[in-house]
Amino acid sequence: MNLPSYHCVLCVQQEEETIQHLFFECPFSQACWIFLGIQWNLSLPPLDMVITSRENFGSTIFREIVILATWSIWCHRNSIIFDNKNLSFMAWRASFVREMDLVTLRAKPVVKEQINSFFE
Repeated sequence: MNLPSYHCVLCVQQEEETIQHLFFECPFSQACWIFLGIQWNLSLPPLDMVITSRENFGSTIFREIVILATWSIWCHRNSIIFDNKNLSFMAWRASFVREMDLVTLRAKPVVKEQINSFFE
């Protein structure tokens, strides 16, 4: 598949879009992680980066938050590329919150309580 550009659509730096850049190094993605209170040590290997961030996060719903945040970043990227949407932190945040609301519908009561307290 030939794409017109391999640059990250989420940032103005015109960086090549790699997994590492898209989800961790891009200023837009970094703003998403800061909003969620997750800090990534980019100098560590990926597995160590996740383990360290999980230990520092201090909540048992770390996995759910990381998966949904990453999914929301990916969906926002796709909406810019394929639907000509504008880059918007508020749109990303709304998508993340919607996805997390869906998780609470099927979560055990203790997890639902942790998710709800995370957003307070």
